Amino acid sequence: MDDFVIGFIIGILIGISLGIAIEVALGIRQKPWSALTEEEKKNRKNAIRLGTLTLFVEIIIFVWFLLT
Repeated sequence: MDDFVIGFIIGILIGISLGIAIEVALGIRQKPWSALTEEEKKNRKNAIRLGTLTLFVEIIIFVWFLLT
């Protein structure tokens, strides 16, 4: 397979996972932060961290494929 095709497939998969993480973090039926339990706050923080980490990995992979 061509490197571009592999990069495109990886980019699509990372984009999908990022979209899921953002939806979990910013879902439609949100409660105010003060109304969340400690477990819900922990889950929300972890979802945001996962989305941010996924975004950074995606940027690194994109730059790597762009420069090679």
